[in-house]
Amino acid sequence: MVRNQLGKVHVKPGDVVAVRLGASECMMSMGLTGKVMAVRILEEPGFGQLRDRDTGRDYSMPNPLGWMSFFQDADGWYSDEIRETGLSYSVTHTSGRFYVYVGGKQMYGVQSLRFEEMCDAAREVHSQGISSAEVRFVENSRFLSIWWSRSTVVPLDTEVREEVTRSVRDTWVDLPEYFNLFAGRQHLKEV
Repeated sequence: MVRNQLGKVHVKPGDVVAVRLGASECMMSMGLTGKVMAVRILEEPGFGQLRDRDTGRDYSMPNPLGWMSFFQDADGWYSDEIRETGLSYSVTHTSGRFYVYVGGKQMYGVQSLRFEEMCDAAREVHSQGISSAEVRFVENSRFLSIWWSRSTVVPLDTEVREEVTRSVRDTWVDLPEYFNLFAGRQHLKEV
């Protein structure tokens, strides 16, 4: 069994997380106890929607979060059984790349292995008056099928480290979730 490394994680409406489901009567009757599934936190306070692991579609009807390994404290709903956060279901993502997202949705076709290139693209979107543009690093989910990905926001002002040789410039960034994340290679022209 994979142990949870995230600890206590609070959720808010709109979040999609992978959670190991508990042994509530509802989860037991559906045969889901102990399985890791995606849950979308709904606007309706205290409710979540299970998502099918293979199709990404809604699975059954919305359920109270308390039935799905979530608890409530003074800061809101949380779970210590969350395995991943920032999940989305898409057949158009490529793992290990940087993407531009606007309003929480991936911009179609705007992706690169190079972080700096996506920063420039996000800044271009900002210049058009769309302030919600952000860069995210996307990789395949570790707990769900290959169509599920998880994304991490990479602030545009993240420090970029580089190592330059005669023919290439390699870059890295550090994030709380990823230390020494490779952020792209640029081939230099011969002098």
